[in-house]
Amino acid sequence: MVIAYHHTQRGVWIMAVLLAAAMLDAFVAWRSGQWSPLVALVALIAAAVVFSSLTVEVGATELRWYFGPGFWDYRLPFNDIQNVAPVRNHWWNGFGIRMGPGFRLYNVSGFDAVELRLKSGEIRRIGTDDPQGLAEALKSAGRGG
Repeated sequence: MVIAYHHTQRGVWIMAVLLAAAMLDAFVAWRSGQWSPLVALVALIAAAVVFSSLTVEVGATELRWYFGPGFWDYRLPFNDIQNVAPVRNHWWNGFGIRMGPGFRLYNVSGFDAVELRLKSGEIRRIGTDDPQGLAEALKSAGRGG
């Protein structure tokens, strides 16, 4: 697959918060002598690894994005995209994979994103610290005019 655009955004704040919560949970488990908080500890560390970054690639026929090490990825054929535009999210839209009012958001840091209006009427927002670059790469690929 030919990749016309490849960019990875680090989720520094989300990792810091999740790892701080994991450390607090480990302290509680150690002080209480109970093992049950360790389940939350494992979940917090796993979430920190998964949401450590968001990588976006514009290939020859599709847009692909994945979190962290890429255990799973999302793919969207260019033929499904009707329009592309840089947007700014509100702080309350959050981070990770979120359902917002009328759209689905994939984000690890910051408020900038590229909004993809699909021919099906659905809206996807891909968080990025390079919204202009991603939007231009998608437009150059011939999609989302």
